Amino acid sequence: MLQDVPGATTMDRGFLLLAAAALVLLLASFAFAALAIVLRIRNDRRARRQVRLQRRWEPAMLEILSGAAPPHAIFERVDDADALDFLEFLLEYARLLRGEERGLIQAIADPYLPRVIPALREGTAESRGHAVLILARMGMPKYAHAVASALKDPSPIVAMIAARSLFRPGHERHFPAVLEHLPRFTGWSRGFLASMLAGGGPRSAPLLRAILASDMEPPLVRAVASDALRELNDLPSVPTAVGLLEGMADRDRELVVGCLRILEQLGHQEHLPVVRPFVDSPDAVVRASGVSALAALGGEDEIPALQSKLDDTTFWVSLEAARGLMSLGEMATLERIAGSRGPWSLLAQQVLSE
Repeated sequence: MLQDVPGATTMDRGFLLLAAAALVLLLASFAFAALAIVLRIRNDRRARRQVRLQRRWEPAMLEILSGAAPPHAIFERVDDADALDFLEFLLEYARLLRGEERGLIQAIADPYLPRVIPALREGTAESRGHAVLILARMGMPKYAHAVASALKDPSPIVAMIAARSLFRPGHERHFPAVLEHLPRFTGWSRGFLASMLAGGGPRSAPLLRAILASDMEPPLVRAVASDALRELNDLPSVPTAVGLLEGMADRDRELVVGCLRILEQLGHQEHLPVVRPFVDSPDAVVRASGVSALAALGGEDEIPALQSKLDDTTFWVSLEAARGLMSLGEMATLERIAGSRGPWSLLAQQVLSE
C-alpha cells in the first residue's frame, strides 16, 4: 500500500510504518482502558449488590442463631435469583461454626443446594471446585455421592477438594474411591497427603495397610500410606514395615524411608537387626533415616555405630547421628567434638544447643 503513495521515499515509508504502529498501540491502549473500566464497573456493581443482600439477610440470620426465630424465617428474604449468592453468604457461617449451629446452617442451605449441582460439570475449574466446596461444607452426607463424582474431574485441584472432603470420619464408604485416585495426587506434598489420609481416623488404617503391603501400588503411594499410618500410631503396620524392609532394596527410597520411620516411632529393640543394614546404605537419605531409627530403638550398644557416622560425608547423616548420641545421653562425645577445631565442632554445638 505504501508503494502506491506518490513520491514516497524510503524514509517516508518508515515514518508511515511508525505512525501506523503508534496508532495501533494507541487504539489497543484505549481498548484495554475501556475493558478495565467495564470490569471495574461490573465488580463495583456486584460488590454493592452483595452488601445490599448481606444487610437484608444478616439480621434474620442472627435471630435464627440466637434462637429468636425459626430457620425458615429467612427464606422469605431470599429471591430465586439470589439463591447462589445466599449459599455464598451461608458458606461464611459454615466455615466458622461447629456442632449444632453448623447443622442449623446446613438445614437452611438444604433447599438451595440443588442449584449447585449443574456447576459440578460446567464452567472453569475454579467454579467447579467452589461448587464441590459448597456441597462438602453444607450438604454432607446427603450430597456425598455428588462430591465423589468430582474425584474424576479433569482438574487435580477439583479432585483434591473432593478427596479432602470425603476422607473424613463418617464418610468411610467413600474411602476406597479416594484411595483409588491417590496416584494422581502424588505431585502434591507428601506430608500434605499423609495428613489428609490420617484425617480419616483409625477406620482408614486397614485400607492404608493394604496399600503399604501391595507391590501393585507405586512406591510413592505406598510411602504416603506409611506416613499416614505413622501419624495414626497404627501398631499393626509395624509387621508390614518389617516385612518390607527385610526384602527391599534401596531403589525404592521413599518407601524404605517411610517404613524406617514407622519402626522409629512404633518399633522396639527387637527390630534393630532390620534397621542396622540401612545405616550403611549408599543412599544418604536412607542412611540418615536408618541412623535416626537406630538411635530411637537402640541403647548403649548402638553408640559406636552412631559415633562412626559423625564424620559421614553427608551433613544430614552426621546430624542424625549427633542427635542420636544426644538422646542416648552420650554428652561427653559431643562436648569433646564441640570444643575441638575439627570440621564437626559446629555440628556438635548445634545439637547441644537444641
